[in-house]
Amino acid sequence: MRNRVILIIVALLALIPNNARATRVMVVSDIHYMAKCLYEGSDLFIRALRAGDGKLTQHSDELMEALAHEVHERMPDALIVTGDLTFNGEKESHIALASWFESIEAEGASVWVIPGNHDINVTTARGFNVDSWYYTESVTPEAFRSIYADFMKPPEGKANLSYTVEVNDDLIIPMLDVSFYQGGAQTFGMFLASHADWLENTLQHADGATAVTATHHNLLPHTEFLKDSFVMMGNESMLNLMKIYGVRLNLSGHIHAQHIAKSDGVTDAALGAFCTWPHRYALLTLEDGTLTYQAMSLSQDFLPEGFLSESREWAEQINREKVSAALENVSDENRELMADYATRFNLAYFSGTYRSDDPSWKADPAYALWSAQKENIFWQYMSLVMEEHNGDNLYCRIE
Repeated sequence: MRNRVILIIVALLALIPNNARATRVMVVSDIHYMAKCLYEGSDLFIRALRAGDGKLTQHSDELMEALAHEVHERMPDALIVTGDLTFNGEKESHIALASWFESIEAEGASVWVIPGNHDINVTTARGFNVDSWYYTESVTPEAFRSIYADFMKPPEGKANLSYTVEVNDDLIIPMLDVSFYQGGAQTFGMFLASHADWLENTLQHADGATAVTATHHNLLPHTEFLKDSFVMMGNESMLNLMKIYGVRLNLSGHIHAQHIAKSDGVTDAALGAFCTWPHRYALLTLEDGTLTYQAMSLSQDFLPEGFLSESREWAEQINREKVSAALENVSDENRELMADYATRFNLAYFSGTYRSDDPSWKADPAYALWSAQKENIFWQYMSLVMEEHNGDNLYCRIE
């Protein structure tokens, strides 16, 4: 009886016109995938990760397998990946990641990618032995395009590797490659005149479809602390075009923080890094002209037992060690309180759950201890964030 009901529901859904169905897109950013052959068995690589920002690159394959399951569960129309596909541009990593995208497409969702600043012409691409490292081959723009040929369209115009995804008649996504990798990979991005010409031509031919842009670098500043090298140069030009043509949303990444910024009717939704706890992805839905954006976390159901708890512990340990090392002339008791506070704050901010209207942060005894550390870089970062408005960074609705 149950199977018969399911078949009837499926048949009824098939009768609904395509333009009456919601369009759903999954978004992922900053995967920082690394092929296992480049680090397996290396203690040095694990130590290098511990000195970083909490990337769980040593579990890249488990994360990609879980992502494939999420795609199967969510059944989106497309999966958009907004750059920093690899750890540091290793050719072997690109090739292995492309195989994962093939597996994801087998689940029924088309995959579309653009590069980030860690993907092309990276001079620090390297592999790791047990206690040493070696340089390994990176990729040129042409090699990138070749490896991901099934997950990109041919570049349009002179805007680097930019192209447009026509998800369906209702939604198009101009995928803007604003990375600056000529002469070696750079952190910053640039929206040039060539990008403006290409984007304007694309929007002029949207044929009534809703347009959502996608970049690796941020369109808007998300906090003063994360502004330099993160907001693309020339962002004002892109903003003006979006306002002229009624584009209300840009999808970005780069800062590894889950954060939603708004300015004059335009929203820039920066997605938290997929490679760090809590392993964010986003669901973008278009229905009746309304866009909704919801940041999600990978489900533990699709990961090894205890994975998310261990991932959080990994991030906490890395943060706590860095904070503790930066606290001089502080008693052991106060150092422990302050390190715990800063660790919780950092994880809350980067996961998108920090709210400036939550009074508990300033009521915490460690807040007074930190406020006496005016020159400490961690306090400068936290105080800047606290002074800014931080509302809901996991969800937004754009009419």
